[in-house]
Amino acid sequence: MKRGYFPNNWKIAQIIPIAKLGKQDSLDPSKYRPISLLNIGGKVLERLINRIMNHVYKTDLLNDQYVFTHQKSTTDAAIAAKQFIEPELERRRVVIMASLDVMGAFARLCGRPC
Repeated sequence: MKRGYFPNNWKIAQIIPIAKLGKQDSLDPSKYRPISLLNIGGKVLERLINRIMNHVYKTDLLNDQYVFTHQKSTTDAAIAAKQFIEPELERRRVVIMASLDVMGAFARLCGRPC
């Protein structure tokens, strides 16, 4: 399996109509609710990823990570930098900060723009 590949058959759901209570003998489509059955592999993978991500967030393993992190933004990163820098400047210490723009850095690895 290729990295980053989610099999197409895991994306296809089988739709089963289930009659609402007391409407079992009706032919009216509004008397049914659709239930989608998904491939078990996709469901297991999704639950596994959710459990891993919950553990990562709960244990704060990515405390300085802002990119691709749930409910963290560029503003949060700027505020964290300011909170780190301000006390050092008040003590008249030198603060050096490096910022990198790596937008196209992974294009070579992908062989195309990622």
